[in-house]
Amino acid sequence: MRCFIAIDSGGTKTDAVLLDETGRLLSRSLTQGCNAMDIGIDEACRRLLSVVQGLADQVPPGGTLAALYSGVAATDYFQGALGDFIRPRFPGVKMRFEDDAVNLISGALGHRNGCCIIAGTGSSLYARIDGEIIHLGGWGYLIDTGGSGYAIGRDALLAAFRFRDGRDGKTLLYDLIREQMGMPPEENIPGIYAGGRPYIASFARTVFQARRRGDEAAERIFQKAVHALAELTYAAERHFQGPYDGVLGGGIFAAFPEYAEALRAQASPLASLTRTEVPPVLGGVIEALWEGGIDVTPQIRRRFLEDYARQI
Repeated sequence: MRCFIAIDSGGTKTDAVLLDETGRLLSRSLTQGCNAMDIGIDEACRRLLSVVQGLADQVPPGGTLAALYSGVAATDYFQGALGDFIRPRFPGVKMRFEDDAVNLISGALGHRNGCCIIAGTGSSLYARIDGEIIHLGGWGYLIDTGGSGYAIGRDALLAAFRFRDGRDGKTLLYDLIREQMGMPPEENIPGIYAGGRPYIASFARTVFQARRRGDEAAERIFQKAVHALAELTYAAERHFQGPYDGVLGGGIFAAFPEYAEALRAQASPLASLTRTEVPPVLGGVIEALWEGGIDVTPQIRRRFLEDYARQI
């Protein structure tokens, strides 16, 4: 029996699976994120190795680990460090290490040309054109992750503190953030900074909650975020030179469908954007099997998704 490992990892979580060549799910691992921009490359390598080793240990007797596909956020920024760390520990296993965005493209479009827009803890647009990966936006939270959970959560905190200081008018964001924190935000400054990017991103939900109740500050933050992502679709036009398909993925789109609808309304008219309904790790499955010389059929896809649904 040939077995395969597929990994999808961002700033918040790592979803990894072990499967056989028929799409049968043998084991699943759900752990912390491996984004080296958040935790450093050394810790990212350690976490990823732990995930891979844990799944490799589940290969059934008589089976072999044939291939591994790893889609981890920020992989491109670290010059192959994840692969250099993992490969020597599993000689003979075919491996490919790419950004997690490729999972979204492959999961929805197979190996066709297209792009994905990610809006989770971070944000970016990745396009795949004849096998070449093109990256737009998402240059790390200190530079540009407009429209991401982090950017929205940060703007929510700013609006809450501006209200608290008397620099802006009333906003529901202050009370919603206080409720989520369990204390007034001004009493939780150490917790905010200690929690870092994922913690700040967790407050993005307050913007959607407040906006649904007509809050003006939340509406401004929402529109700013949508505009930031829509810009990326116009920037992608010059790479596709005509109409193109795009996939919307990440926790923000999944939790708040109105965000995807607003983006579709403001996006380039050349972009046909759809919100993915399948888990991102499916793209990793498609790529892992591809590494092993297997083209995923509808039957393999269906079997994996049925097994996966029973695991969540």
